[in-house]
Amino acid sequence: MSALPISEREAASSVAEPWQVADGMLVADYATSNMVRGGEFVARIIDAAEDLNHHPDIDIRYSSVYLALMTHSVGALTELDVDLANAISKIAAELGLT
Repeated sequence: MSALPISEREAASSVAEPWQVADGMLVADYATSNMVRGGEFVARIIDAAEDLNHHPDIDIRYSSVYLALMTHSVGALTELDVDLANAISKIAAELGLT
């Protein structure tokens, strides 16, 4: 896991849907069906973020969770963002979220 900048193209090709690059960040919006399910998802994301010592911006709504990743200390996308996005994708798959 490196905090060296990577290109937006490299970041986009290293993650699966629903992740995409927008405004220099990796972003995703997951449907969670309700706030409780969203809370469970966010709690697992927090654990993964702590493990990587890299933290996403999270917007939790009644039936969705919106996430944005960028390495703020570098001011660009890095492998840390890709690693966390892929960890979040795995959590979402385990929870059956889209």
